[in-house]
Amino acid sequence: MNRNRLCRGLRVKRNNVRAKGGRCMGFSYLNGLSWAEVTREERFFCQHLYSLLRKDGPTTFLAYVNRKVGISLPLDAAWEPAYEACFYRDLRYLKGRTGPLFSPKRTFDLCLFSQQAILIVEAKAQQSFDGEQLGSFAADRDQVRELTGVATYVVGLASSACPTAIGCNEVFDGPLLTWRDLASLYGGDATLLRADAVFDPDQRDTWGKNNQGGHMTGEELLSAFARGDSLFVGRRGGLCGPLFAEDARSGSWRTRRYETTPSSTPPNDNWFRLEDFAKAVTAGMSEA
Repeated sequence: MNRNRLCRGLRVKRNNVRAKGGRCMGFSYLNGLSWAEVTREERFFCQHLYSLLRKDGPTTFLAYVNRKVGISLPLDAAWEPAYEACFYRDLRYLKGRTGPLFSPKRTFDLCLFSQQAILIVEAKAQQSFDGEQLGSFAADRDQVRELTGVATYVVGLASSACPTAIGCNEVFDGPLLTWRDLASLYGGDATLLRADAVFDPDQRDTWGKNNQGGHMTGEELLSAFARGDSLFVGRRGGLCGPLFAEDARSGSWRTRRYETTPSSTPPNDNWFRLEDFAKAVTAGMSEA
C-alpha cells in the first residue's frame, strides 16, 4: 500500500475514535463523558460565551443587556470583547508602570470595551456571589471610570436558579443576567444551558454567614470608629493580608464594601478589629 495513503487512513481512524461529527466521544475515567460535560467552572463557560461574541459579534448580547439591565449601550460602536481581562495590571504596564495599581491580580470574567463605554461582566455558575466579591465589584466601577474617563457598567451573570444574593441589587447595574437567557439568544446553545443547570443550592449558604453587621464602606467604618462603635471587619487574608494592604495603600478602602460583625471575637483569621482598620487606613492617609 502507498505510504501516504496508509498514513491518511491511520489519521482518519484516530479522528473517528476521538470524535463523531466534531464532538468528543468521552473518556472512560470520566464515565464516558468529555471534560466539557463534566466541568462546573464558570471560567469555562465564560470562554465559551467569549468565543460566541468573537464569532457572531457582540450586538445580540449587548441588546439583551440593554433590555435586561435598563441601560443604553451603543450597539453601533466598535466593541472588543475580552476574557479574563487583568485590567489594572496591564493598563499600568501600558503606561510605563506609573500611577496606582489597584490590584495586580484582579481579572474581569468577561469585559467589552468601546470608546464610549466599558461593560464588565462578573459570572457565577455553580455558586452565588459572596459579600467580599460584591465589595470588589462596587470598587471596580469607580476605579475603571477613574482610570479611563469612560462610562463603566458592572453586571452579574448567574444561573436562573440562583437567588439574588444580599447586596447584588446595590452593586450591579440592574438585575442578574442568566445563562438560560443567553442560551436562548444563541439558539439553545448546549454549553450555556449547562452553565445554567450546574447551580448547586447547597453552595449558596457557605458565604456571608459571618456578615452579621451587614456591609459598610471604608468611609462608613471610619465614621463608626469615630462614634466609638465596636465591630470586626472582614477581608480575605485579614489585616496583614495582601488584599487589605492594597486597599490601604491605594485608597480604595474608602468605597470598598466590607463585611462586619458585632461579635465579641473574630469569626476567623479573615477578620480584624475596627480599631485596627482605622489605624491602618489613617496611617496610609498620613503617608500620602
